[in-house]
Amino acid sequence: MLTSNSKEKERSLSFLCCWYLGRRRVAMLLLLSLAFVVFVLGSYTINKESNNSPNIHQRIETMDFGSDQTPISRELTSFYTSNSNNDHIGDSFLWNGIRGSDVETIHPPPFVSSTHHHHPCDSFSFPSPPPPGMRRPGPRPCPVCYLRPAEALAHMPKHSFESPVLKNLTYIHDEIPVKHEESQGGSEFGGYPSLEQRTNSFDIKESMTVHCGFVKGTKPGHQTGFDIDEDILHELDQFHDVIVASAIFGKYDIIQEPVNISEMARKNIPFYMFIDEETHLYLKNTSSYTDDNKRVGLWRIIVVHNVPYTDARRNGKVPKLLLHRLFPNVRYSIWVDAKLQLVVDPYQILERFLWRTNSSFAISRHYRRFDVYVEAEANKAARKYDNASIDYQVEFYKKEGLTPYTEAKLPITSDVPEGCTIIREHIPITNLFTCVWFNEVDRFTSRDQLSFAIARDKIREKVDWSINMFLDCERRNFVKQVYHRDVLMNMKPPRPSSKVLPEPLVLPRGRLVGGRATTGKKTPGQRGKRRHRKVSAGGRNIR
Repeated sequence: MLTSNSKEKERSLSFLCCWYLGRRRVAMLLLLSLAFVVFVLGSYTINKESNNSPNIHQRIETMDFGSDQTPISRELTSFYTSNSNNDHIGDSFLWNGIRGSDVETIHPPPFVSSTHHHHPCDSFSFPSPPPPGMRRPGPRPCPVCYLRPAEALAHMPKHSFESPVLKNLTYIHDEIPVKHEESQGGSEFGGYPSLEQRTNSFDIKESMTVHCGFVKGTKPGHQTGFDIDEDILHELDQFHDVIVASAIFGKYDIIQEPVNISEMARKNIPFYMFIDEETHLYLKNTSSYTDDNKRVGLWRIIVVHNVPYTDARRNGKVPKLLLHRLFPNVRYSIWVDAKLQLVVDPYQILERFLWRTNSSFAISRHYRRFDVYVEAEANKAARKYDNASIDYQVEFYKKEGLTPYTEAKLPITSDVPEGCTIIREHIPITNLFTCVWFNEVDRFTSRDQLSFAIARDKIREKVDWSINMFLDCERRNFVKQVYHRDVLMNMKPPRPSSKVLPEPLVLPRGRLVGGRATTGKKTPGQRGKRRHRKVSAGGRNIR
């Protein structure tokens, strides 16, 4: 029998439990209501921003320099998603939206030409950014509007882009190059141009003769210090509308096979891969390459002998910047660093970044840095080159008038390129630009991001010529970046999961569990029977 005090305590305890549970239910209802209100307001805000989103040109031209001197367009590299609503985009082009590292291609109906010269990508605009909490950090690809390969090829100009002022460019030949200053950098391959010759190379005239590598020998690739087999040299003189080129020196990278290349491009566009003897030996032992076919997939392999530099990265700058000297009869070229895999058709790339914008040279800006002085400090911090050489180069440019990047340089949007891809037409002014750019790389450090702006700006001081510096997230749309070979070789295997599944419990034969034997044999009462448990609607909860 419970006493009256015990009953009173029991009733009090029951009342407190009920009160506590009631409060929890009310709190949960309030939280659910608040979440619903936030969701509705957030959807309204996003839709409102989506309806008023500016197009690509407005975003690129709008610059905001805050305390960290970062342009607002940098954010374009991080917030694009593939599930945005793009119904407003025209139907006559390919739209590459990015999902992770993959390229998602939409195939529209063929483009029908119009007398009004309306480009099917004119209505394209970037999708609105997702809410801040859903943005992925770091550089990412963004959507790019491409024409189909056949339609892109139809937009190739019939005539070359007009080279301003400069019409005839020739190159210095010197069998015995000599240094003009004791402390001068450079090489025999580059010809040791003096400071006076360097200054004259920026004085744009109708006809010019400048240093541009290959100063020795009768022709590029023949006894010049960057020598190519005789049976391949004649190929380099052939005419091509378009070529794609890359290089691996010091077996620094692994050859990446291009994908999404049209049959038309496979038939008409040669893909050239320059390698040194060290990489050649490695290739023969690790791939399907043979000296008979000289091919790895789409790539035509060109072995370079007697390389001019001990630094493999500097050797790679020769074909990267001097393609017009190796291929004198080519109209357009696309350079792709060997650490990148090409994932978009070359005709589409040329149409998007050269022909559509009426440009003769295109290169992406760096995704984070756009000031040479900041880039120099980043190179020093990452030990890309010895600090003294970087400091000497930057100080030299400072005395020549190079200033930190500010709004005053607009419409120039950056002084620092992401130089792993170069899209260009081979005309005198672009050939001169890459010549003087190479001369800076030969004289100073091999970090071509540091010398890009000084070479560009000195030419722009003399002639009306510009470079299409497109967004780096657009570059990441047509190339996929992989690791250098040494990183891949030293990369540790993925760590195994820390979760260890417990071993199943082993019971000794004959032990009773729940009153039943565990011998594995059915008891006579179990044979031929199945037990079913029927659960009716509204019945007792099963836990």
